[in-house]
Amino acid sequence: MSFAHRAPWPGLGALFAGELFRFRFQLRPARAGWLGPGDGDAGTLARRREILGTPRGIVWTPAANATWSRVEDRLDPALVLSAQGRREPSERAREVSGHWAPDFVLLRLMGGEHRMVGGSVCFPSGWDPVEKLGGTLAMIHGPVPTLNVELGERIARFIAGLGDGDAFERDNWGVAGTGRLDLHPCDEAPRIMDGAGLEGLWFRLEEQAFMGLGDGHVLFLIHVRTWPLHEVMQATSAREAFARMVTSMPPEVARYKGLAALQARP
Repeated sequence: MSFAHRAPWPGLGALFAGELFRFRFQLRPARAGWLGPGDGDAGTLARRREILGTPRGIVWTPAANATWSRVEDRLDPALVLSAQGRREPSERAREVSGHWAPDFVLLRLMGGEHRMVGGSVCFPSGWDPVEKLGGTLAMIHGPVPTLNVELGERIARFIAGLGDGDAFERDNWGVAGTGRLDLHPCDEAPRIMDGAGLEGLWFRLEEQAFMGLGDGHVLFLIHVRTWPLHEVMQATSAREAFARMVTSMPPEVARYKGLAALQARP
C-alpha cells in the first residue's frame, strides 16, 4: 500500500458502475503495506500532528488498550519505535498516528456487538469521532440514510467473521467543496453551492481496510485522497456514469452527502 500522492487513475471509474446509485460493500484482499509508515506526504503528516495536539486527535476508552496492544504487535517496527518511551497506550497511539498516513478506528466485541473503543481520525469526512466513541456499528452508521437498512446486517456479519490476520479493503467516494483532508464538522468547510461547476468541486476517495486481530478485536483504517473533480472525470471518462449516480441518489442521501445542490443541476 502506497500512501504517496498520485494522479487519479482510470480504474476509479468503476466506483460509478451500475444503472442507479446504491450503497455497495465490495471487498478485495488488502494490499501489503497498510501497517507501515509508507511514503506519506510530509505536509499531510505535519497537519496530522497539528490535529493530534488537540483534544480530538485521539479518542479513547480503557477497552481500547487491549486492542491497541494487538495492533502494536503487527505494526512496522519503525512505527512502534516512534512511540518509544510512552507508557500509556493512548499516548503511544497518538505518537504512532503522527507518523502513519491512515486514520484508524479500534473495534472490539463487547456484549455481543462490535463497538468503537478508540481511534485517531484526523481527517473525517464530516463526522465527529467523539460522538461515535462507544457506539455499535449500527449507531455509528445511524445518521447515514438507508445505509443500515441496505447493508447493516451484512457489515456486522463481515466484521464478526474476521479471523485473526484476515485483511480486506474497499473504496468509498464523495464530493466536497474543498480539497482539504480534514472535514470535521466543527470547522465550517466550504459547501457545494447551487450552480457549482465541476471546476469548483473536489472528489474525495476513502481507501478503507479492515483487519482481524483475533478474539473480537478489529482494526479499521481510512486513507483519504482528494483531487479536483474535473481531473477524475478526465482520467476515468466516466462523466455520464458519475452524473447517473448523483441524479439517481435518494434525496435524503444527497442531502447527507452535501450533494443536494449538485443533484439539482440539469
